[in-house]
Amino acid sequence: MKRISYAEHVFATDDHLADLVLEYARLLARGDSSDTVTVPGRTQTGSIEPITLLIGPASQITAWPEDGPFDTDVSDAVRDLEHRIRARTTYIVETDEDPGPSLDEFDDLA
Repeated sequence: MKRISYAEHVFATDDHLADLVLEYARLLARGDSSDTVTVPGRTQTGSIEPITLLIGPASQITAWPEDGPFDTDVSDAVRDLEHRIRARTTYIVETDEDPGPSLDEFDDLA
């Protein structure tokens, strides 16, 4: 379990989910963008609540480990954040294969 501090509030959530929140915040900051995400979190009263975060370039989010498990299913939130991260990640695939002819080699396209 990890604790997340966000806008003067602290809540606990799953380790992997907390890491994904931070990774998504980093990607949004790089792109000078913002988004809202909702994650399950244990509040200071001990109840599990959906917590919505506005994440953007100026977000100040910290996370640190805490003893104990987070015994709530976070699979939907994990899938959602992983999808958002993939959608904002640029992949460059390098290959040793010949890419074939370039457009310059076709006379009728010039």
